[in-house]
Order: sequence, then structure tokens, then C-alpha cells
Amino acid sequence: MSKRFKHKQFIKLLAAGVLPFIAQPALSAGFALSEQNGSGLATAYAGAASIAEDASTGYYNVAGLARLKNEQIAASAVWVIPNTSLSATGATPTYAAGITSGPLSQLGAGTAKSREGSVVPALHYANRIDDCWAFGLNITSPFGLKTKYTLDSIARYTATRSELKTFDISPAIAYGFQNGLSLGVGVDAVYVVAKLDSQIGTGNRVTDGFINNNADNWGFGYHAGILYEFSDSTRVGVNYRSRVKAKPKGETIFQFAAGGIPETREGVRSKVILPESVTLSGYHDFNDCLAAMVDVQWTHWASFKNLELGYPDEGSRLRLPQNFKNAVRVSVGGSYQWNDQLKLKIGTAYDKTPTQDAWRSIRLPDQNRIWAAVGGQYRFNKCLALDVGYAHLFFKKARINEVAPRLENAGSIQRLQGRQTFNGTSKGRADLIGVQLTWDLV
Repeated sequence: MSKRFKHKQFIKLLAAGVLPFIAQPALSAGFALSEQNGSGLATAYAGAASIAEDASTGYYNVAGLARLKNEQIAASAVWVIPNTSLSATGATPTYAAGITSGPLSQLGAGTAKSREGSVVPALHYANRIDDCWAFGLNITSPFGLKTKYTLDSIARYTATRSELKTFDISPAIAYGFQNGLSLGVGVDAVYVVAKLDSQIGTGNRVTDGFINNNADNWGFGYHAGILYEFSDSTRVGVNYRSRVKAKPKGETIFQFAAGGIPETREGVRSKVILPESVTLSGYHDFNDCLAAMVDVQWTHWASFKNLELGYPDEGSRLRLPQNFKNAVRVSVGGSYQWNDQLKLKIGTAYDKTPTQDAWRSIRLPDQNRIWAAVGGQYRFNKCLALDVGYAHLFFKKARINEVAPRLENAGSIQRLQGRQTFNGTSKGRADLIGVQLTWDLV
């Protein structure tokens, strides 16, 4: 086997370690984002499928559109301020004396931090067609992340930059019956964009090379909901979001060492599953001032077992085990109508991770987390309202024992052993600040 051929196959191995972009840390467990409005942040999104008070219900429960009386626009932004710290007890570089042989040099113990903030925007529109039918359009980002470790950190050979963006364009309709029952359905066109980088080298920062990955494509799905109002003060909602299959494709750019060695480019394709979920919510007004809400969400993370990577130039393929497990999120919240203009809100949630200790990566140092949230709404007049919310997320410490994947029997390619490893722990926290402006067009 020629040295050039070995290099190309080794780069495939590296790409396998950095291209599973969909398995990245986000603010809900796994890589999902709950933060599709600003009005629900203050209650930790408790009762999201049953509140149905503004146009964002088109995302959380499309049936709630039938409950809205006026044409309405709701625009929101949630500023995510994460803080992730890695602590390595041992790590190795990409390779040592050779590509497929030679002793591994130890980088030793060390730390790495990521504090890359980002904004999750959302735009929602709702309008009545007649006394029964309603239409909605939601533009959201249901999955995503942004993390960045420095080019000289202990983690650089496993990950430096990880950036995932999804854009969901979702038209929907709902129908309200006279007995308090509403039904709704919508379609989802989800555009996935990923940018992922890591370093290549033997442990000497000066001579490090790099590998950068870019991939994008569309995936399609649907969502459906039911809302039932037992009375003016009590309602229950169920929302289902389907699985979305996407096949991102793009380019891998790599350089083995700094200076003198030209960059190489190669195409790459992948298969990714965005999991389905079911949410059950309840809302109850105790009186004109006090209300409570509860939310249970189940996500079929077990469908995300492997990430497949293909290299069409040579017809090779590999599979990377992820082995997620199904997870449940539970939240409770309350609101108090202080006066005609001001409503106060509070909430908490327990969000269980789908990751397992045996398969956890520093690209997804995810663990169980607890939410503590507070905020409120101020109504300027009958047409305009402003919501503000804040939440702090407490993460459980995560164990990491990561070994680079293997490229196994892909066509005529012989088996190669991955080189870089990372052993240690991760701990994190995050702050979320959200705002939403809701405008009734009357």
C-alpha cells in the first residue's frame, strides 16, 4: 500500500471522528433545541403544547392555531451562553511515528474550554381563515450548536470547532370544532448546515495540520397536534413531530502538517436522523391571576444508532456507532397575572440525556441537566406584548472515554486503527436569555 493511499484512508478515519455533526451538545438533551420562542423560556417550556396563547403554538402544538382570534406575528431570540470545561486525564495526538504503526505519544493531562455563545431566532405567523380554520407559518431552528476549543488545547486532535445550524420552514393548518377539540397538521422542510474542524499532528503545535469539514442538505418531515379544552380554564395538548432523514453532502479539506504540504480536498456524504418526539402538556387557570402548566416530552433518540459516512470517489463507506437511548424531559411552571399589563412566570425542568457513558464524545459531552427559569410578560396595549425570560441550566458531570473510530473493510481498503484518544470528564453550565415581541394585526 502506497504512502499516499495510506494518507487518504487515514484522513477518512479522521473525518469519521469529526463529521458526526448532528451529535453535538445543545441546550435540550442530545442536540435538540427547545428554545423556539421567548414566551415559554420563563416557565422552562412547561405546558408548551397546551398554552396556545400566541403564534408560536404553530411549532409546539399546531392545533393551538385554532384557538387564536387574530392575525398575529411573534418574533423571538434566545441568547445561549454556554460554558463547557473538559478535564483530560490522558490524551494522544492524531498519529506518532507512522500512519498505521508506531508508538502513541501522550499529551498528558490538561483542560479545554468552550464558551461560544449563539442566538436561536424564531419567527411565527398565524391567521384565521374562517371561524373554524386557521393557518400558520413557523421559521425555527429545532436542532443546533456552536462550540469552539482553542487550537492549542488538549482536545484539539479530537475537536476544535463544531457548528451546526438547522432551518425549519413549516406551513401548517388547524381546524377547531365546536366542542373544544382542535386538530392541526404541518409539514417541515429542514435545511442542515454543518462546519467541523480539528487538528492533525504528533503533539507539536507548530507543525500541526488540520481537517475542516463542511456539509449541508435538506430533509423533510411533518408534525401534528391535538388540543382539547375541557373548559375556559383547563386544556390538554398532544404534539407529535416526525423523524426527519437528511443526507448532508459536502467537502473534506485537510493538510497533514503546517508549511510546504498542499491542501487536499475530497467529497463526503452522510446519513443523519433527526428524531421524532411526542409531547403531552396540561394547562389550568386556578383563578383570574394564577395558572399552572406541566409538560412531558419523549424523544425517540434510540433511532440515532449510527452515523454513516460515504466517499463517492472510491465507493467506500463506514458506520460510526452512536447508540443513543430514548429520553424524557419533564417540566412544570406557573404564572401570576400581577395586573392588566404584567404577568410573572417561573418554571423548572429535568432533562435526561440520550448519551451513554460507553459512547460519549467530547463533541457531545452531554449529561442530565436541571433548568431553573424566571421571567414575565408586559402588555403595552391590546395589540403589542413583550416577553422576557431567563434560565440557568445545571449539568451533571459527564465521563468521557473516547477512541477514534475504525475504518473497516470498506471495499478494498484494509482495516486501519484510529489514533487519537481522549479520557477524562466534562462539566458544564449554561445561561439563556430570551425575548419575544408579539404583535396582533388588528
